[in-house]
This record gives sequence, C-alpha cells and structure tokens, in this order.
Amino acid sequence: MPKKFNKVILAFGGPVVFALSVSWGCSEAPKPPQPSPPKPAVRSQPTVTSAPTATTAVEKKEPEYTYNPAGRRDPFMPLIVKEEKKVRTSELPPLERYNINEFKLTGIVWGGFGYNAIFEGPDGKGYFLRVGTIVGPNRGVVKKITQNSVVIEEKYKTFSGETQRKEIVVELQRKQEGTL
Repeated sequence: MPKKFNKVILAFGGPVVFALSVSWGCSEAPKPPQPSPPKPAVRSQPTVTSAPTATTAVEKKEPEYTYNPAGRRDPFMPLIVKEEKKVRTSELPPLERYNINEFKLTGIVWGGFGYNAIFEGPDGKGYFLRVGTIVGPNRGVVKKITQNSVVIEEKYKTFSGETQRKEIVVELQRKQEGTL
C-alpha cells in the first residue's frame, strides 16, 4: 500500500472505522435472558441439631431495645383535652361568669358565723363569699378568708394529664390617705 493511502485511512479512517464498529456492534437485537430450568422439588428431612456452642451463642446475640414509658406522656393523646361541654355564660351564676382578676375585694365581715368577703364584680354589683363558694370560670373554690385576704384554689390539668392546684390570693385594698 502506498504511504499516502495509509495517511488518508489514519486521518479520516480512524473515526469512520470507530463509527462503523460501534454501529456494527449495535446491529443485533438484544436477546432476552433464557429462563433457568425448573429445579426439582427436594424434600428436606428434619435435621438433628446439637447444643449450640459458646461461640455461636455469642455471635447470634443482638442487643434488644426496650421502651420505658415512665415519665413520658402518651404520644397518641391530644395535648388539649375537652373535659366537659362548656355552659353558656348567660346560664352561669354571676360569680362564675368573670375571671378572678376582674373582681375587687372591697370588704371582709366577721362575726359569730365566721368570715365573709365582699367581692365587687365588673358589673358594679357586690357579692358575698364564704368558704366553699365557687368563683371564676375555672371553678375556683374559696379555701380561706382572713382579716385582709381571700385565698382561692383552682384546679387545672397539665398537658400530661396531671391535675395541678393553683392558689390565688386576693388582698383587701386599703384606702389611700388624703381621699374622702
């Protein structure tokens, strides 16, 4: 072969030969995989196992996870629990319609029957309280009346379902000097 022809084949033939070889290799359709012949059913016979050795027992032992729910709330319980159907405020007695912080302790009366307190509501009316009287929408109970204060205890539930108690102390407002 002449040298010029070799240079032409190398210059132009290299990419052409490559393209022909790639297209020639792709001309055949891919053959689907042959299914494997079915295996004959073999019945397994029960085998007698010997007592596990110490090395196999150690290898098979995996740490086991246990869940301890102590001190945790139930994740499937709602955070806000409806305890009872709310009663319309118009049906409640006046002492239960308003929050405790809306009342003013205007006076304390004592005698042979014990201490009584006078609360003035936001409506301007006065209400007498005794130990055991229910006050406020959270149904706080008057626990103690002293000469200058009233102690009211409210019960409420936390997000975990525990019942907590909160004491609210309402003090008697003193008259300021210089006023008539």
